[in-house]
Amino acid sequence: MKEFLKKAHLFCLLATIPSIGISVSLSQGFLVLSFFFGITDQLKSGNWKEVLPNHPVSKISISLFLWYGIVFLIHLVFDNSAGYAKAAWNGELKDFFLFFGLISVGFTTKEDLPKIYKALFWLFLLLVFTGVAGGFTPVRLSRLISDLYKTSSSYKFTHPLGSISSIPLYISIGLMNTHLTFGGLLQFFSAFAVFGFLRTLIQGDKKKILIAGVLLFLYSLVFLLNQARSSMIGAGVSIFFAGVHLFFIRKEFSKSFLIKGASFILGLLFLIGLVLTFSPAGKKVIGPLFGKEKHTDSGRTFIWDSSFPLIQEHPIIGVGPGNYNKEIEKVRIEHSETYSELSYFYEVTQRGHAHNDYFHLASVFGIPAVLLYLGLGGILIAYLFQSKQDFQRLVFYYGLIGFFVSGLFQCYFQDDEVVILFWILLGLFVKGEVLISKGDNA
Repeated sequence: MKEFLKKAHLFCLLATIPSIGISVSLSQGFLVLSFFFGITDQLKSGNWKEVLPNHPVSKISISLFLWYGIVFLIHLVFDNSAGYAKAAWNGELKDFFLFFGLISVGFTTKEDLPKIYKALFWLFLLLVFTGVAGGFTPVRLSRLISDLYKTSSSYKFTHPLGSISSIPLYISIGLMNTHLTFGGLLQFFSAFAVFGFLRTLIQGDKKKILIAGVLLFLYSLVFLLNQARSSMIGAGVSIFFAGVHLFFIRKEFSKSFLIKGASFILGLLFLIGLVLTFSPAGKKVIGPLFGKEKHTDSGRTFIWDSSFPLIQEHPIIGVGPGNYNKEIEKVRIEHSETYSELSYFYEVTQRGHAHNDYFHLASVFGIPAVLLYLGLGGILIAYLFQSKQDFQRLVFYYGLIGFFVSGLFQCYFQDDEVVILFWILLGLFVKGEVLISKGDNA
């Protein structure tokens, strides 16, 4: 029985990772099963004390969810609306079970870790190749998955970008439903794609250089076609921090290689950009990256403007999980009456979240939640920069830094597909740190 639980836990965890790029429901299902098998095995073995890894990153993560619980209970007691508990669970409160990703990784052994990193590589390949395919087809590839369990009443199309030499291009979203979600997943692999390629240049294996170079090219192309600028900014920050750490602190690369590597990467991006610039499609792709306004840009300002009063009126405990849409609607009605010329924009802009992780957390759970979330990011950076883990694993973690920056323009901490990968990567980092602290270099 014990052997079955271990194998079932590992299988479901390994299945969770690549399925993130296929279907959120599928990945969530595997994640819950992985956690169930893992915790059952831990409890049967009497290892209940090791259910949560003993590390500051995991402790502050739990503190964040404890604050979620406190805020929920306060609103449950004082909120007289019917069905509040259900609304809260259907809202932000359900995000707690995505934290199972960190805990489930903690149940693994040192011998399991190479398989998990291999699963991450498969997810990377899946994102790249579905991203390439999605950039050249008008129909959303997600239909390939959704048609397996439900009947589509209509075709869902992606946004066209024009064409290059009569070849039509479309915003690339892979198997996801939105380009922002797909971009959020892509940005986690930015340092892996760039510095993995640079490492092959040092090693000098021509076959590996060719493979890594092609993957980097395709990854960059897909990222440009994806058009999620918030993720691109996060990816840039991830690469910057990775460069500082790997070149100047870890000294994985010589400083003389910095100019060569940077020149090659910039040259690659310039080449892709040059090809795109001389076409109508390319102008749509490149233009917004250099300041040209997109039609959706102004929408964020209306969303943020509607969120600020919620923070001002409820700075400590927020409006409570599940209440954001209801409360922001009241603010928008008030603002529409005050600024009648803007009433149309308050009516049509998105309502589900604040399009900023920090504004959303402050609106729903209060400023203490934001401070805990920032503390999580700060502790992560501190421990990452002093980590002794191997290069091959470190390159997967830098995307976590960019995640906190991407959240300035999009609610990625509320996006299930992205958050699952966030907690799994964070769990892998914590697992590696715990093993090293025990004298068992992972």
